[in-house]
Amino acid sequence: MTTQRPNVVFILVDQQRWDFIGYESNGVTFTPHLDALARTGTIFHSAYCTAPLCCPSRAAIASGRYGMSSGCFTNLHELPPGTPSFVSQLRRSGYRTCAIGKTHMQIHAYNADYTSEAHRRYMNSLGWDEICETSGDDMFRHGIRCSYSDFLLERGALDDAVDYYSQWHYFMSPPGQGDPAFVCHPWTLAEALHPTAFVGDRVLDWLRCYDRAQPFFLQVGISAPHSPISPLPAHFDLYRDRPETDAWGNAAPPDWLADGRRGYRAMITHIDEYVGRIRDCLAELGMLENTILVYTADHGEMAGDHQLFAKTTFFEGSARVPMLWSGPGIRPGQQSDALVEVIDVGKTICELTGVEPHALDQGRSLAPLLTGTQTTHRETIYCEMGCDRMLRDERYKLCWGEPTFDTRRLGRLHLDKPVNIPPSPPGLYDLREDPHELNNLASDPAARSLLQTMQAKLLTRINENTQTQPFKSRGEYRPLTRPA
Repeated sequence: MTTQRPNVVFILVDQQRWDFIGYESNGVTFTPHLDALARTGTIFHSAYCTAPLCCPSRAAIASGRYGMSSGCFTNLHELPPGTPSFVSQLRRSGYRTCAIGKTHMQIHAYNADYTSEAHRRYMNSLGWDEICETSGDDMFRHGIRCSYSDFLLERGALDDAVDYYSQWHYFMSPPGQGDPAFVCHPWTLAEALHPTAFVGDRVLDWLRCYDRAQPFFLQVGISAPHSPISPLPAHFDLYRDRPETDAWGNAAPPDWLADGRRGYRAMITHIDEYVGRIRDCLAELGMLENTILVYTADHGEMAGDHQLFAKTTFFEGSARVPMLWSGPGIRPGQQSDALVEVIDVGKTICELTGVEPHALDQGRSLAPLLTGTQTTHRETIYCEMGCDRMLRDERYKLCWGEPTFDTRRLGRLHLDKPVNIPPSPPGLYDLREDPHELNNLASDPAARSLLQTMQAKLLTRINENTQTQPFKSRGEYRPLTRPA
C-alpha cells in the first residue's frame, strides 16, 4: 500500500438534485458508474448546498465561508482576489492544483473572458496552478469567451452551436425568443463537441500527461445537468419509452415536462459515463488506490416541482444535492443520513490529505463520518438566498422566508435580490410527514410553538455563522519620552 499523500479528484457538477441518481432513485436514473463508486465509498443522503445558486454556493465551497461572512450572496458577487481557500492550502502544502471546466468563481458577464491572463491571475490567487475554464453550456452565445468557445471556434462549430442553443430562451435573450430552458432538445452536433465531452476529455488528457512527483488536486467542473436540457440522443433513447415520475405539487404540468425530466436524467447518465472513464483512467495509471474521489453539486434543480424550474428556492429539489466520497481511508459501502453541508467539503479534503485548513474556514470535517468513527455531524442545516434564510433539523424545515413566495419588485431574484431588506413570506414544513413540502405550516396557529422553536434555532445558527474579521495588533503601549 502506498504511503504517499492521496491525490484528490473533486467532481462538482452543476444543478443536480439529490434524487436523480441511480442509488437514490432505484434505477430510474441510469448511473452505473456512480452506483459502483458509491459501493466503494460513503453516500450522504442528506447533503445540502449552502446557497441554492451557482456563485454563492461555489464561493462557499472554495472559501469555506458562508455568504454572510464572505459577502457572496448572489451571482453578482465574487470572492476578492487572494481570498483564503482550501485549494490554496493544498498548494501551500505541496499539491499541484488544477481546475478543468466550470468554476464560476467570477461572475458571468457579457464581456467576460475566461481565457485571459487577468482571469488566470485571479484563479491563481485563489489557489489554482492551472485553469481550463468553461462558462455555462450556452453562455458563449451571449459574449462570454472560454476554453469551450475557443474549442468550438477552432473546429469551425461555433456558429452551429450558437444556432443549436438559440432554441432556448435565456434571460440575456431578447424577449419571447426560444423555448423554456427545461424543454428537451437532444444534441445535434458531433458527440465530441458536447460540453460534457469537452470537459471530460480534457480531464482524461490531463491525467494521462501528469508526470509530476507531487500529489495533485484536480477539480472537474461539469456544467451539466444545468439547463438547457441538451442530452446526447443515445442517452435520451435510454429514457424515451420509459414512464417518467411526476413532479411534486404540480397539478397542471406542461406537456413537455416529462421529456424534460427524461432529458435531465440523460444528461446525468452522460456525466456518469465520464465518471467511469475517469476512474478507469486512474486505475490504468496506477493512481486509483491512492486517489480520493468526491462527487457533489453546487445546488439542485426543481424539475417542475411546485411548478418551478432551476433553483433559487429552499424546496428540497433546489437545496438538496448528491454527495459521495470514495478512496483511501473512506469506509466502503457506507450510507449516512447525517445532516451535511457542501461547505464541509474543503475542510474534509484538508483533513484527509493531512493539510491544515485556513483559519477562516467555517466548514466541519466529514472525516469522522467517512471513517465510520461517528454517525452524527450537524444538528441543523443552514442555507441562504439574498435576504432569505433556511434552517432544517432532523424533522422540520423553516424558510425565513421562501424566495418564490415574494411578490415584491426586486429585480431578478437569482441575481440581484437585496440582502438588507425584510425576508420573503415564510415556509414551515414537517419533512417526516410531508416530504414533498405541500403543506406550509407557517400560518397554522397549531404550529406557532414549532415556528418559534425553529426561529430560535435559526437565530442560533446566524450567530454561529457570524464571523469576526482578522485584526492586527497595534503594538505595545510606550510612554512618551522627551528628548533630554
